[in-house]
Amino acid sequence: MAGQTPKRSEQLEKAIQAIVATYGDLHLVARSWSVDPEEVAAELVLAGDTSERIALQLLQQYNPE
Repeated sequence: MAGQTPKRSEQLEKAIQAIVATYGDLHLVARSWSVDPEEVAAELVLAGDTSERIALQLLQQYNPE
């Protein structure tokens, strides 16, 4: 469907929320999640200047394509 984005996977949603909600080491939390690198790349294209974008960038760093 044009103009609509696919639903984010539950795994990616949980990873983003864990990173955004942590008061600890963001890199440590991001390293602990295994997510689909293609899904992360697709979400990064759509992400604005938000905490979710930072979480996605960290997930991309530790889950390269």
